[in-house]
Amino acid sequence: MNYNSIDKNTIFEAIEDFVLHIVSWLLCINVDIFKNNSEKKYSIALFDKKLVKLSRTATVDITATVEIAGSVEISGSEKSCTQREIYYRLYNLFNEQCQTNRHIRDVCHILGFPRSSLNIYASEKGCIAGLLLLRKNNESLILYHMEYGLMINEYLLNVDHVESLAHYILVVEKYSLYQKLCENKIWNILPCILITGKGFPDYSTRKILRELVDLFHLECVYVGDYDPYGIRIFLSYKEGCKTNEEGVYSCKNIKWVGMCSEDMALFPKESLLALTKKEKNVIRNLLKDNNLKNSSTIINQVHEMNKTNCKFEIEAVEYLGMDFFIRKYLIRKILRKEWLM
Repeated sequence: MNYNSIDKNTIFEAIEDFVLHIVSWLLCINVDIFKNNSEKKYSIALFDKKLVKLSRTATVDITATVEIAGSVEISGSEKSCTQREIYYRLYNLFNEQCQTNRHIRDVCHILGFPRSSLNIYASEKGCIAGLLLLRKNNESLILYHMEYGLMINEYLLNVDHVESLAHYILVVEKYSLYQKLCENKIWNILPCILITGKGFPDYSTRKILRELVDLFHLECVYVGDYDPYGIRIFLSYKEGCKTNEEGVYSCKNIKWVGMCSEDMALFPKESLLALTKKEKNVIRNLLKDNNLKNSSTIINQVHEMNKTNCKFEIEAVEYLGMDFFIRKYLIRKILRKEWLM
């Protein structure tokens, strides 16, 4: 279904029905007494299964869900808001952003519409730069002319024309490395589109990455910390997020370029750090992860990390110098296809 073509009145009616069914369900009264059209009947049974789930949680959960359902009515005026804005709007109901996001997912699931159709968007987090040109309404956005590229939103590629001369998509874990690669204009050395999710990627970053891979059929490579969280972040790109209401957006063919256990020899001993207790628990969970069972090379990295009790962060490349890191390490490994899958 093309959700962008849905009449807003259809969404409004679904929201109204949802809120009234909750009220009628709680008060055990006929929802039709609230409706102007007495001939139109609404089956409470339709919502019972979903409402029972809400009833098992605290009353605040029901209140929050109704509040969010009401807040999406801004979609009728063609205005939009972010999940972060809803969190602040309902600050008295939520302690954390993730609680807001969960209730937004619940509302979208019950209404039967994706979040985008309600004009609710994820806050911009990821960044993109490099060999990418976007055209819309006779205007052009040339990313390689922008010092640090731009923030990623989920509709970045909803333009008239997308053009790229890139051969690769280079995904980096941290914004600090992204900045340095932008300053060195990595795309002039290795024809690439550069992306960072600033740690764990959000929905928009994974969506745009997947769309670019599908659009241009580019080789996608990843550079991150040699630690348990670096591997988890890599897997979040590779496997996507199965809890997302609008799509997993996995990038199955993404390759791990670094950092790797073999790279420890490049750095002084003071660059190596001991694993924390929490990181050891992450390793144990990784070794049980079904997504890793088909990737013996990545599993070997996890085993080696566990065996040596060592990790090192991408910032250790400062010891090598950025020119050495880019030309002698990063580009060399990519061109020789010395990566892990």
